[in-house]
Order: sequence, then structure tokens, then C-alpha cells
Amino acid sequence: METGEIIRSYRSGNSVSEVASMYGISTRKVRGVLSLNKITIRSHKEASYIKNNRSGDPFDILSDLTPEEDHLKAMALGLYLTEGNTKNKNSVRFSNSNPALVKIFVKFLKVVCGVENDKIKMSLIVYPDISRKKAKGYWAKFLGLAITQFTKTTILKNRNGGSVKRHSEFGTITIYVHNTKLLGIIKDWAREYAHVAQLVEHIHGKDEVIGSKPIMGSAVSGKS
Repeated sequence: METGEIIRSYRSGNSVSEVASMYGISTRKVRGVLSLNKITIRSHKEASYIKNNRSGDPFDILSDLTPEEDHLKAMALGLYLTEGNTKNKNSVRFSNSNPALVKIFVKFLKVVCGVENDKIKMSLIVYPDISRKKAKGYWAKFLGLAITQFTKTTILKNRNGGSVKRHSEFGTITIYVHNTKLLGIIKDWAREYAHVAQLVEHIHGKDEVIGSKPIMGSAVSGKS
């Protein structure tokens, strides 16, 4: 067995254990070969990501954005900072009942992030008097997604047993993409966006600019 075979197998995405099993050797032997050839062994997180994405990243970040695409990105990041679940560690998540805002975020995922259409999932929260079938059909058609991409529907109780006319006719939808690598990229963009907003706030001498509130571990604070 050649050392090159072990290295090629590992670089192709196989784990240390998989390479060892493939060639009938110990994991210690595989690690030794990789170490002697100065090949960094992937962390558990990296290995897990590759195992779950054998065909490569299910997204393709767009480079050299046009002014329109850059504007779309800025709008989506602003929405993510205010309406997204920035604390989630596994998925990019955005929830809203406003169709126009949800569509902006979905378009951002598709165009700027290059997320494969079938990787975008949806969950729905509705009140009892809202037709789940009608709501799902509306959102799927409006966002250009398939109804099969809905994973969960939650039915809430009426507030105080009263009318729900003030609530969205089609409920509140959560858009999510389960991908830790994409999540990291978007969170980095969000931090940059928040930092720029804080600079603008400083330049204009204002205590706070909507959308510039420090997030995700930022130590920057404003006046009360």
C-alpha cells in the first residue's frame, strides 16, 4: 500500500476511520502517515461537515456583486439582525409574517448565497382560524418554493379566545437553511454590517442607529 493512496483518500473527504477501514490498517497508522506528510487532521466539526455534505457545499457565494445585489445583501443582513435567530448554532433562520420581507431574505439566500433551492426549508405558525393548506400554498407560490419544503406547522391558541383578525392572514413563516458553514459566513457578514452601522452612528454623533445595536458578543455599548 502506498502512502499516496492514504493521503488521496483522506483529502477526498474520507475520515481517518474510513481510510483505516478501507485499507485494513489502524487509525494510528493513518494519523501517522498524515502527520509525517504534514497534513493537518480535520477537527471533529470539519469532519462532520464533510460527512454531511459529500457533494460539496450546497451553496455558492456570489462574488463581484452588482449594486442591486449589494443592496439586496445589505437589506437581508439588516433583516437578519432584527428578525433572524442569530443565536442558533446550526441553521440560518429568519421568521416574519410580512411576505415582502420574507421574500427579500429568500432572494438573498438564492441569489447572493447561491443556496440550492431544495435546501431552503420552511416552518409555519398559524392560528386556528387560518387554513393550513391555504397558508402553505400561498407561501410556497409567493416564495418560489415547494410545499414539500415545509417541515412543521404549529397551531397557536387564540389570544383570550378573541378574534385574530389583526394577525397575518397566512401566519408567521420561518425560513431556514441547515448549514453551519453558511451560518458562519452570514454571521461574519452581519458583524461587519453592524460595525459599519456603528461607525455611521459615531460619525453622525447619534447614540443609537436602528439596526446598529451590538450583537453576537460585541462589547461596544452606547449611551443610555
